[in-house]
Amino acid sequence: MATVIGDLGRERKPPLFARRPLSRPGDKALVLRKNRRRRAFGARHVLALLALQALFFAGVREAALFVITWDELAIRKVQIVCAKDSLRRTLETYYAVPRLGNILLCDLEAVRAQVRRLAWVKDASVQKIFPSALRITVVERAPFALLERNGLRLADEEGHVLETVDSLDEYKLPVISDETGFASGFTDKWDAARRCFLSLPPAEKDRLLGLRCSDYGTLELAFKDDPVRVVVGTTAPADELAVFRARRAGWEGRFGPLALANLSFGGRVYLTPAAPAEDDSAQPEKGD
Repeated sequence: MATVIGDLGRERKPPLFARRPLSRPGDKALVLRKNRRRRAFGARHVLALLALQALFFAGVREAALFVITWDELAIRKVQIVCAKDSLRRTLETYYAVPRLGNILLCDLEAVRAQVRRLAWVKDASVQKIFPSALRITVVERAPFALLERNGLRLADEEGHVLETVDSLDEYKLPVISDETGFASGFTDKWDAARRCFLSLPPAEKDRLLGLRCSDYGTLELAFKDDPVRVVVGTTAPADELAVFRARRAGWEGRFGPLALANLSFGGRVYLTPAAPAEDDSAQPEKGD
């Protein structure tokens, strides 16, 4: 007798196309999105936005007007930092009266340019100190020499005139002059005189009375308690002056007292003897 083995007792599985797919880790569930209806802005919405915008800018305007007119931000004090007492007092007196207005509206470059117009001011920096002060730091010019040009004037190393001078005794500085009164070539002549003075040894600087420029590119040096004038070139004035110092005794031993020694010709020296002193005993006696 044949035995038939069937599927009885086994769990029947649905067909393959009817199975639910297995989800794997990392898979996102699909969400069905419903079509949403777009909202259209109407005229009322536009007007409301414009009104809000107008209110915002009006508030900003009122806040700005309040800040720039607020008395707490008005500049009341200007602090001057300067080593020269007279210049510092001049600036403090000028800015003693409040005149700069609101600190937020203060133009620092304009204040700086105003301060730099003063003769003694070489440079200046301006800083705001909130809520109501400024600090002006001044770099003053240093006197360098006396300039003889349309009168006697005090000048710095750049030839910038600082003030007029009434007497040579006010400043113990050499006088820089020109045989034509600086009618032309002031910048080049002043620069040559400046370089000459700076190249001299300290002992020669202390004895120097003045430097006289010329249109021929030479400098005539005059010294304290010395009648001899020394003419040097602009290339190596200190070396030529050293030659004169070294050989002066020998020259005066041969030619007598000198009035001028010109060493500006590059290897040649032109000496001018001093005029002979007048002998009072040789003068005829005046009658009664």
